Amino acid sequence: MLRVLITGSKGFIARNLISHLSESKDIQIISFSRENTIEDLSELISNIDFVFHLAGVNRTNRKKDFKEGNHDLTESLCNALALYKRKIPLIFASSTLVNQNNDYGKSKLSAEKIINNYAENTGSDVFIYRFPNLFGKWSKPNYNSVVATFCNN
Repeated sequence: MLRVLITGSKGFIARNLISHLSESKDIQIISFSRENTIEDLSELISNIDFVFHLAGVNRTNRKKDFKEGNHDLTESLCNALALYKRKIPLIFASSTLVNQNNDYGKSKLSAEKIINNYAENTGSDVFIYRFPNLFGKWSKPNYNSVVATFCNN
């Protein structure tokens, strides 16, 4: 059985991924969401085989939330994974806004660098996807999709 950790498990992308992966009897899904603490990561990843790192902060009124939710969480995740001295592949949901000079873009770019260092230091495969805009089931109007906003209005 493939044990898969999904961070941001209550978010838009993760909910759709979990819905799909749940169709397979060969995959066990381990969820990490805002309800968990950083300390929970060590226990959750003790026997995982793969990570979908989908957690992150994309909207907030406090600038420090971008650093905490994107950079710091990614750093904690990669540090915890590295402790197990196993090659654990990781897929990361980033953004095309990494090239923007704003707190969100900077925090996502910083997270990408942490993930690339994790790959270099552990030999683990990493895959970074920079999404421009997303739409699908559970999209939120006026939040994460221009298409959902258009359809809603």
